[in-house]
Amino acid sequence: MGWLFMSRGGMAPFATPKVYLDNQCTYPPDPDKGRTTGLRVLKSTVRSGAYYAACQSYDPEGPRETFAIICLVKWNPGARSGEEFGYKDSAPLWR
Repeated sequence: MGWLFMSRGGMAPFATPKVYLDNQCTYPPDPDKGRTTGLRVLKSTVRSGAYYAACQSYDPEGPRETFAIICLVKWNPGARSGEEFGYKDSAPLWR
């Protein structure tokens, strides 16, 4: 997968890459949209150009799988291009 870059406005209202990515990895089940499970971030950090998160899927009956999400991160506040934040995720290593 490629990099996704955005301006600070594209991150709004989130001030940091960690908070933005935590939000992207958090959502409830929504049966009306065909989503039977939700996802929550148990713990996360941004270190050495990467976002690391322990995440857990869940449904109305309780917790399901716990797994890691890792994304490469580029954070350049004040970039001339206006693209201050970028991240790159990848496909799971297992199936």
